[in-house]
Amino acid sequence: MHPQTSLAILCLVGLALAGQAPSKPAPAKPAAPAPPAKSQLVVDGVQFAVFERTAKPTLATIKGGSKDSKVHSADKTNKIQLKFTVKDSKTNAATIVQQAFVALVNAESEQEVIFVAEPETASKVYTAEIDLKTQEKNFDGVNGVYQIRVFVGDSKAANAIDWNVADVKLTLTPVEKPAPKKSQVVNYETLPVIEHQFREPEKRPSQFISDTFTVICAAPLLLLLVLWLSIGINFGNLPISLWTLAFHAGLIAIFGLYFTFWVQLNMFDTLKYLAIIGVPTFVSGNRLLRSLNEARRLNKE
Repeated sequence: MHPQTSLAILCLVGLALAGQAPSKPAPAKPAAPAPPAKSQLVVDGVQFAVFERTAKPTLATIKGGSKDSKVHSADKTNKIQLKFTVKDSKTNAATIVQQAFVALVNAESEQEVIFVAEPETASKVYTAEIDLKTQEKNFDGVNGVYQIRVFVGDSKAANAIDWNVADVKLTLTPVEKPAPKKSQVVNYETLPVIEHQFREPEKRPSQFISDTFTVICAAPLLLLLVLWLSIGINFGNLPISLWTLAFHAGLIAIFGLYFTFWVQLNMFDTLKYLAIIGVPTFVSGNRLLRSLNEARRLNKE
């Protein structure tokens, strides 16, 4: 290899090596702080009372986790008041939670009527006061024993609370529910089969009356034939031609069609056959009248 070529190659390799910076490890990311431990909630200081709407409540204290042994009675003249405090089990300090409700749950139907418990700003004591006169409509007139339950929950808490504090027997005004619309009722039973019944034909007269009416209608035609036979029919002026035969054959066919219509055909079939017979009868009758008129004109001349 030429010395100059070797020198050039060495220079290029040196420049390439000099341009590469020494690799350094990426700095380690600081570890994320551990999430704070969630607190345990407890409900304390529960006070409960059922009292007249015009009186002041006499609150009874219920121990935590227990239930009032008495089944209270109430109607629309009473109010129900429930007070409680939510605390952190570690610090024993009162706290405000995201959800705090008092629910009246029917013991039989499990129908729920839920009320929001509002906290006091200073003491953080939750209070739920239920006026049965104004809230009666929410119970839909369902009487019976209701469980008074306290629901407490928070996203920062490790537990939720569902506590049956007491039972109360409500006597409410019955509510008459309107009957649901037929279109709103879901019926899964097999529907009856719809059988179409056409109107029965009207009662026809007896055979004797029908025959008598037929004879009366045919009497003028019979009288005409008798008179023709007595007077005599002049066939001398009747030209013998194809149009004559076609016209009279068409007339006979039309009268026969009328008779058939009277006996068994309906109107639509009769009109269809009449159109078929009537066209050649009309054409042949027109030609027959023209020939008769022409014969009379020749006789006059």
